Amino acid sequence: MIDEILRSGNFPPAILLFGEEDFLVEHGAQRLFDAAAKQDATGMNTDVLDGEQTSLDAVLSIARSFPMMSDRRVVWVRRAEKLSARESKGSDALGAYLADPSAATVLLFTATIAAADGIGRLRQRPDALKKKLSKVRYPLNRLIAAATWDEYPRQSEAQVRSWMGKYSSSLGLVLPAEAPDLLMAKVGTGLREIAMELDKLQIYVGQGGAATLEDVHRLAGSTREFNVFELQRAIGRRDAPSALRILNAMLEADSQEIMILTMLARHFTSLYALIDLRGVNDPSVIARQSGLQPFAVTEAFQHLEALGPRRIEQALHHIRQAERALRSSSDKRLTMEIMVCAIIDADEPTPSRIFAGAS
Repeated sequence: MIDEILRSGNFPPAILLFGEEDFLVEHGAQRLFDAAAKQDATGMNTDVLDGEQTSLDAVLSIARSFPMMSDRRVVWVRRAEKLSARESKGSDALGAYLADPSAATVLLFTATIAAADGIGRLRQRPDALKKKLSKVRYPLNRLIAAATWDEYPRQSEAQVRSWMGKYSSSLGLVLPAEAPDLLMAKVGTGLREIAMELDKLQIYVGQGGAATLEDVHRLAGSTREFNVFELQRAIGRRDAPSALRILNAMLEADSQEIMILTMLARHFTSLYALIDLRGVNDPSVIARQSGLQPFAVTEAFQHLEALGPRRIEQALHHIRQAERALRSSSDKRLTMEIMVCAIIDADEPTPSRIFAGAS
């Protein structure tokens, strides 16, 4: 559907993308949003809204407003399942809008709709589709009934293998034949997690590089629970016990000090860039300027809030110190532990103090 819209340049007035595979939902929506907003040189006619923080009436009010110095307004409502909306007898604001939509607005919704899982298979079965739709709450049921929509269900292993090939090619990354099965065994079939692993590999081997099976083993981490992204999350929460537990599990599995330092340096460089982007409302702009993936922006801001600008700035110093210390240290694990604790609590970077405070 998306490829057809982009080829034709004809955008439906309202589009809904949803499904269990939220990575594809987000990626597809970003493609549509970027293409629809391309002609807006002013930036005044694009809105990215969070369904939890707005109402359906507010969304429709924006959708009905005329664009300024542009032919098109583009409104993207993320997490549309959390929209504040009421449907009363004889009153259907969304239905009224869809019956007579603004010709100058592209209204894009993305959502997670558990009650609609599998509905894409029922398009040619009206009775089954109607029954399934009856379980979906307003306004999402109205969008499925009257707007252009597409579902992105959880992918099969065969589909994931095919997707991995395309995604790695887009990164300029050559994978060993065994890599897809190994990655799925380690992180499952969720494309978001697999994309993170492939991004790590691309950074590790470099643009146009060929990853070895050893590289995949090294960077994927020992388990889904103990990997560098979970370490980043624990540090971002200032959860020292969890961070040290993950760190030690990773080091038990393999000597991953350099990979951990590389990934933490990249993460904190992005967090440092976010300090000056706190007033920007467009996630695509934030992602582009910080080097983050769009889906990672919200969590990264949570890390920024928990750690604060001073700790983030100092984190890069602590990472460089650890890198230098590893060259001569006889206890590499202690060096890594001290670095993690220093980032979380820069005033007194001692593992013993952290554990004592957590007990």
